[in-house]
Amino acid sequence: MAALRDAIEAYRAGRLDAATARRRLNAASAADGRPAEALLDALADSVVLTPAQRAELLPESDGGRTRVSDAGEAVGRSNDDATRVGRAEKGPGSSVPGSEDATRLRPEKEAGPVWPEGQAGQAGRDKGNESTGSEWTWSEPDRWRETTHTPIGPGTVLKERFVLEELVGHGGMGAVYRARDLRKEEAEDSDPYVALKLLNDEFREHPDALIALQREAKKAQTLAHPNVVTAYDFDRDGTTVYLSMEFLRGEPLDAVIRGRGVFGLPQKLALQIIDRMSRGLAYAHQEGFVHADFKPGNVFLNEAGNVKILDFGIARAAKLTLDDRGDGDRTRFDPATIGAITPAYASPEMLAGEAAQPADDVYALACVAYEVITGKHPFLDEQGRKVPGDEAARQGVRPAPLRRMPKRVNRAILRGLAFTREERFPDAGRFLEAIKGPAKVRRTAVAAIVLLAALAATSWWITYRESDVNVTLDDLPPALSDSRALIVQGDGRMEAGETAQAHKFYAQAWESAEEISGLSGRDRSRLRVVVDRRINSVIDRYLERSRDPQLDDYSLQLLRLSLESLSRHELGTRDREISEALERVNRRLEADDG
Repeated sequence: MAALRDAIEAYRAGRLDAATARRRLNAASAADGRPAEALLDALADSVVLTPAQRAELLPESDGGRTRVSDAGEAVGRSNDDATRVGRAEKGPGSSVPGSEDATRLRPEKEAGPVWPEGQAGQAGRDKGNESTGSEWTWSEPDRWRETTHTPIGPGTVLKERFVLEELVGHGGMGAVYRARDLRKEEAEDSDPYVALKLLNDEFREHPDALIALQREAKKAQTLAHPNVVTAYDFDRDGTTVYLSMEFLRGEPLDAVIRGRGVFGLPQKLALQIIDRMSRGLAYAHQEGFVHADFKPGNVFLNEAGNVKILDFGIARAAKLTLDDRGDGDRTRFDPATIGAITPAYASPEMLAGEAAQPADDVYALACVAYEVITGKHPFLDEQGRKVPGDEAARQGVRPAPLRRMPKRVNRAILRGLAFTREERFPDAGRFLEAIKGPAKVRRTAVAAIVLLAALAATSWWITYRESDVNVTLDDLPPALSDSRALIVQGDGRMEAGETAQAHKFYAQAWESAEEISGLSGRDRSRLRVVVDRRINSVIDRYLERSRDPQLDDYSLQLLRLSLESLSRHELGTRDREISEALERVNRRLEADDG
């Protein structure tokens, strides 16, 4: 309260503007859990405000959402290659002006899952509009449609936490905003921004779509890799449903490719991007995930030059029907269909309605890799439009060989572009091995074996000694500054009770060190001790949760996903306890099924 008192006093004395004071007040309210008005009441004895000043800090509620500015309709730069909302045109060969890079939706024939009764924040009967007290449920579409909806734009505050600041793009599901996280700001985080993807109003007509997307997004939160964007949560404020994720600064890959015209990227940069895209997909495939809508628009190059893959879990809730097709390569997202597909990057099998497999991601990866190198899609018609794989197969179209590229790269990409799964690589890991080349793989493997042998002789002793002296973050060398920063972010998430996100930051801290050459065994061991200690804290929280008798089926399923992810990774020292917790969770789920 001291910091808030100083801010309000500065505002009263004219040293701080109203907008900044209001942000400080909102941040304190979000962190404290009390309304802003109650906080001002608590400070009334020490800071005396005039009625006008108090009113300026407590603007009237706008449909249940506080506005921190008088910004009007949201504006943003149009992006013709962005994913847009709409029902895909019928029949092959149809096209829409400006429809390049559009994902088309695959209608879901089966009924969507139902929220378990009593699921916190989402299930059962929730408050739709707190200002009116009206109630609705996700499973009652008629009442969902009738709920009053308030326009959203810059200045809107969602969940008393996220302040929308700038419209940065459009997607097939809706608009993407840069938002300021008041909790992070209150904690004096140097980077308080997140990205919020707000789902289209049309989703109010299809609660099952929201439920299916929520389940997939929750699963995707278990992914923790330097080349996969960090997903935070899938939540809603009244009728506004949104996904929160890390805010990226840089450019989407499709824009980078367009900027080079038809020349493609320089060879070194192209191979680096292909390598990192492959690593991100290979990790996801290893974890049992298929992207199902991989394309240049779902790859981002941040300011540090790293590759981030976006939208894992979003397209998995899809089942294609042949009456919803087109030749564009923009994402078409119709909420009624619960899923997405981009024809220009979808394999023939997916276009035929089959469920996505890792080999289908390989096809899309090969298409993107070819485009990164040449600046052109591998399959083009006479008008220069991108041709879907099934049509290319029927027409006998073949991609031109890649020039000035190593033969192994040429062979790997052409194999990835095969029209049948049997001819392609089974997953991105195999594709990556082929791109790197057998000789390099062997050298890497030999080096790894030698390193492991050396570490095996010393790591136990070093780890024991480092644990004995209680290694701290300050003991990590400058070479591990990136890992240290990730650990600090993870610590902040743990303090906020966001265990899943803390786990992701800790795992990324260890992963980022794997790419550092010349790191001594001692320094690597020190990092391992620091990370293991924190991963154990994460595990302890999940173990405690596994003993909670009040968990419903849905929560148990999410908990099982988290425990399974922890059991597959080398980090932490609680393997036996994780196995026991998994057995407990499985027994409870089996009992409920019975």
